[in-house]
Parts: sequence; C-alpha cells; structure tokens
Amino acid sequence: MKIYNTLTKNIQYFETLKDKTVTIYVCGITPYDTTHLGHAFTYISFDALIRFFKYKGYRVDYSQNVTDINDRDNDILKRAKEQNVSWENLSSFWTRKFLNDMNFLNWLKPDHYLFASEQIPMMVVLIEKLLDNKSAYIYDGNVYLDVKKDKDYGKLSGLHEEDMLKIARDFEEDIDNKDKHNPLDITLWRKTEDDQPKHIPAFSSPFGKGRPGWHIECSAMAVSSLGEQIDIHGGGKDLIYPHHEAEIAQSEKATGKIPFAKYWMHTGQVSYKGEKMSKSLGNLVMISDLKEKFSANSIRFMLLSNHYRNDWEYTEKAMNNADKKFKDILQWIRSGKTRRFDPTYKLLALLEEDLDTPSVLKEIYENIGKSDPVKTREFLKVLGFDL
Repeated sequence: MKIYNTLTKNIQYFETLKDKTVTIYVCGITPYDTTHLGHAFTYISFDALIRFFKYKGYRVDYSQNVTDINDRDNDILKRAKEQNVSWENLSSFWTRKFLNDMNFLNWLKPDHYLFASEQIPMMVVLIEKLLDNKSAYIYDGNVYLDVKKDKDYGKLSGLHEEDMLKIARDFEEDIDNKDKHNPLDITLWRKTEDDQPKHIPAFSSPFGKGRPGWHIECSAMAVSSLGEQIDIHGGGKDLIYPHHEAEIAQSEKATGKIPFAKYWMHTGQVSYKGEKMSKSLGNLVMISDLKEKFSANSIRFMLLSNHYRNDWEYTEKAMNNADKKFKDILQWIRSGKTRRFDPTYKLLALLEEDLDTPSVLKEIYENIGKSDPVKTREFLKVLGFDL
C-alpha cells in the first residue's frame, strides 16, 4: 500500500515499525458542542483506512483522544461557565453525543479512547524528561519547550518563522508571553493562580498546581497507549502547525526516539456556503440533522466520495446524489442476480493507491449490472458500509 506522508511530502510505500502491527493515533475532539461533518470526514476516513489494514491481515492498535482540558481558558471552560455546569459534566455530555453520532455511522471505536484529564501522570513524566535534558525550562512555575534547541523544528510543516507566528496567533498560542525565551516556545505546563476561580481545573505536579499544554497532551497519550514510536499519526490538516509540529519536537526530545511517527496523514477541510466549516462561524452541518433524513450508509458514501486529503464543500445536492447512488447500488446487490465479473482486484488496487475511496465508489457505481453483487457487497463492507 502507498500513502501520502506529510512529513516527507510524497507518496511512500507503507511499512510498519513492528511486523504486521499498525499503530495509529488520531487527534480527537474538544467536547463542547455537537458533531459536525468536518469531524465525521476525518474519523470516517481513518475508519476506512483501519478497516482496510485489517482486511489486509494487519493487527491494528488505534488510539484517539478527547481534549477535555488544556492550559488555556478554552471553549469548554467558557461554555461550562455560561451554562453554569461543571466542565466535567459538559465534556461528558458532548463526548456521549459524539460517540452516539459516530456509532450511527458504523465507526469502529478506537482500542484506546483517552481523556486528557486522566493522563496527567504521563504528561508530567515527559515534561520532567524534557527539563532533565535541557530541552525545556521553567519560569515562574510555568514550563516551556525551547524550540531553538531543536534544529529540525518545522520539518513537518515546512513553515518559516514569520508564518509560524501568524498561525500561532490564530490558534491563540501565547506568543506575546514575555516569560518565554522565544515567542514560538511551546507551553508544556501553565501554573494556576492562587485566586483562580473554582470552576477552573488544576492538577498537582512537581512544578506546582496547573494544567498541561494542549500539545503535550497528545504526545503523552500516544506514548502511553502505543509506545515511544508509532506508525501513523493523523488528524485534520489544520493541525499540522502548531499542534503536530509541537508533538514531534516534544516526543522526540523526551524519548530520544526518531521518528516519533513514521507517517503523518492529514485530512482535508470541509466547507459549507463558501467558508471552512467551523463552530466559530456557525456554518455547521450536523450529523444529528443529516441522520434524520439519510441513512448512515448514504452519509458514509457521501463522505468517502471525497478523497481524504482533499478540501471539499458540502452541498445538499451532493448529499442527495450520494443517497441516490447508494440506493441504486443497494438495489443491485440485493437483486439476487449473478455476474461473473469480480471487481475485488481492481478495487483493492485503487485503495492501495493512497486510500482512493472516491475511485472505488465510482467504479462500483459504474459497474451496476455488470459486477458480481455478492463480491460488491463484500467490498462495501470492507469500507464500513453496514449491509
């Protein structure tokens, strides 16, 4: 199989670090609102990848996180305060909603489904290693990663410093923090003030009470569940910088193991009405709304009709078209008719070319009436269709 590796900027043949076992970590949700199509596109794309690996005879060890806390007064804390509920209850409520939506889409739940708030000990271990080898420093109870100590910092994104600063500001990274040696230094631990409101969580550590940085959370959860080196790390391409860039620097400096992840796979962004789908803009298409009108199979067909690496825009026309196409295919595979043409070999070859699900679904649709319905049904199940 060949996949595009963001780290090397080219398509490579896939090889595991451990024979016949594929370790995969995919960045998960921040649970303060409902599941939209952008989320579903990422997780269903990786769901198809994982199912394909299993079909090919690999053992897959898959981790995904829930970012229920981090160092900033983030959306969870703001929303919890607005609604006068605890951040724990808000996080739990929206995580359940997310899992319900994904279960509806016939999503394979990860082997390790990890909450950042429950993984503080591993975060502390990694931070202590970074302090011990002088890759990080403490100032006034806060801990920062010194990016200037990493000559390869930026190898994933390929960005220049001025571009990093701009994107970091958009992500509300604390680049104006005068306590840092460099504006781009990564916050690993932020202390909580003595007079901090009670609704703000604080955790004990050797550095004092505080909260971990967003980036160190995923390093810790990947290492704790999958080991110091993993095969595939994934997520939306908007996470390449700063999040995934920071993960590489932290993980490799803490463990001394290079590469932290052998392959980096990133999904495209989903737009609606001309803008990237986002909670801040409010231009969201919710799974909870779509499932009132369409089957899980039709929604999955629409999602996988877009290549995982490509940006695309959702339209009602595209959804209706996907629904019709899937129903036509379903009618054929239930027809009971027999045909000699076995599409399996060609469909496998397409998936092996960087998980080309759009070409697979196009091939299946164009061969209605020609291909063997039983073999077609079997291959749709490989991609997670519930038949």
